[in-house]
Amino acid sequence: MTIVVTGGRGFLGRNVVRRLLEAGHEVHPVGSKDYDLTEQHGVRALYAELRPRVVVHCAAAVGGIGANVDNPGRFLYENALMGLMLLEEGRLAGMDKLVMISTSCAYPQDAPLPLREEDLWEGPPTGATGPYGIAKRMLHDACLNYAKQYGTNSTVLMLANLYGPEDNFGAGSHVIPAIIRRYIDAERLGAPSVTNWGSGHATREFLHVDDAARAVALAVVTTTGPEPINIGTGQAVAIREIADAVKTAVGYRGEVRWDTTKPDGQPARYFDTTRATQRLAFTSTVPLEKGLVQTVRWFRERGQYLV
Repeated sequence: MTIVVTGGRGFLGRNVVRRLLEAGHEVHPVGSKDYDLTEQHGVRALYAELRPRVVVHCAAAVGGIGANVDNPGRFLYENALMGLMLLEEGRLAGMDKLVMISTSCAYPQDAPLPLREEDLWEGPPTGATGPYGIAKRMLHDACLNYAKQYGTNSTVLMLANLYGPEDNFGAGSHVIPAIIRRYIDAERLGAPSVTNWGSGHATREFLHVDDAARAVALAVVTTTGPEPINIGTGQAVAIREIADAVKTAVGYRGEVRWDTTKPDGQPARYFDTTRATQRLAFTSTVPLEKGLVQTVRWFRERGQYLV
């Protein structure tokens, strides 16, 4: 098939492109320099010029907690607009399928654990990442309603927090690459202490990017229905445990401090992955400890140091 991967040069997108190429598809990775997906003429040009049968929408306006706090309006607007226009213009162009990448940030803060897709609308998304989450939640409903009215074929994948080699370790990075960078820089400089954001007690679910790309490749060739599907490990881990594991992998021996004036984000979050098993035959395969060691090694060998 001819497949377009938006955000195809980003962290998840690069891995999805590799996985789809290995499966024998014709794949076009596109980024903002190729087509402005927040403009209708840009989305129309994408469909007219590349003529994809399938679109995998990985592109997003996204970042860590700090970036979400600074950009609530932009993150809501750009994420909602990109998804809606890819869906509508794709329908008009006769695409076969849209695979929409979504996020655990769409879930309500107080949703019961483990997070089940049926509970998505039981309350508003959590504070700092709420605007990003509500944009994605709206796109879930868009896929459902397009299927109802137009018969549009889509799969919505709600991904746990991703990590792995080639992640963004610079400004606006997510928790694991930010912690890895912080400890490696401190170890290189001989810094006596490291300070992490928040209390460290919040729990998160982390998914290796190789597992995520495999789930996306399965979604391309599997009819799932438009209802959102959790993609993760089904296991929660405290941020302090992540920090301890990274400290060990890096070999840092200094003091660790926690800045509790900074937000923790949602206090707890992990998925029920039953639907992923039933509809995609997907389960994760990369253990967190192994993935962290691999990611630390990659950054040491190929990463761009900030200091």
